[in-house]
Amino acid sequence: MRRYLREVWNDILKGENLDLYIIIPTALVIGILNFASSTLSAITLGILAMMAHSLLSNRKATNNVQSSTKELKEATNNVQSSTNYLKAEIINFRKAINNGNLEIAQQDILYAELIKWIFQNKTPEKITFIQHSGVLLRDKILAPLMRLNTKIILYQQCDQIWDRLNLGGDTKDRISQIPRELYLRERNNRHDPNNCYNAHLYIKRFYSPASVRAVLVDSDVLIISWYVYSQDEQGRTNIKGSEYPGVMVFKETTEFNILKLILETICKDLDQECLDQPEDYPGSQLIHIYEAKPHPPVNP
Repeated sequence: MRRYLREVWNDILKGENLDLYIIIPTALVIGILNFASSTLSAITLGILAMMAHSLLSNRKATNNVQSSTKELKEATNNVQSSTNYLKAEIINFRKAINNGNLEIAQQDILYAELIKWIFQNKTPEKITFIQHSGVLLRDKILAPLMRLNTKIILYQQCDQIWDRLNLGGDTKDRISQIPRELYLRERNNRHDPNNCYNAHLYIKRFYSPASVRAVLVDSDVLIISWYVYSQDEQGRTNIKGSEYPGVMVFKETTEFNILKLILETICKDLDQECLDQPEDYPGSQLIHIYEAKPHPPVNP
């Protein structure tokens, strides 16, 4: 009995089951009074009111549970939808790799495959390069492409950026020797029908430090990778780009349009930093150089 009373008292302190603890003794009293009086309708109505209140409380609790359950279900559905979307993207990514429409490899491998694809499939109307230099670009990429009847655009950093960044190593020379070497080759083979250059090469100088290294061939295929900057103990800036793998993506993939939009946006921004080529600019008729707009010196 004591245990029962203790449990009742604990429930009352917690505010639990109060309506039941009221109804039970009230019902006992009504049973006793029923023998002495017939005017119990008010008490009966009171009991019914308490029962109604109890039912209302239960109904509110049930509604809260149902509302919480609905929100939980919606959240679960959202998570499931996101999971399904991610799974679909992973599946598409795997399919692209398995079908040869997406490849991750060292850049020299990717560019060799790109040149092979171009000569096997089509002569592009336009090929756009962003921040390339060195022997790989000159001998393995531009040299064969210059024999096509196509438009080639090459974005490169200008001299002021090289000096401002205090580039170390031979970075500056590797960038600047591209037009010089190609001009000499074009001049030497100008009258050779089996080896002449036909493509127009537009070199555009810009100021912004390069962060992306990429090539876009019409709207068919692209290769993209990124640059990493570091400084040595002498305060010289070193750039690493070709040392890192790149991604080659074909238009059949869902990733192509996303990356293509990034490259087109970069080119649009860089075009604003380039001057029109002067009409009397010396050099080859096929190699056109657009210098960067002069920037005023920045005071510290």
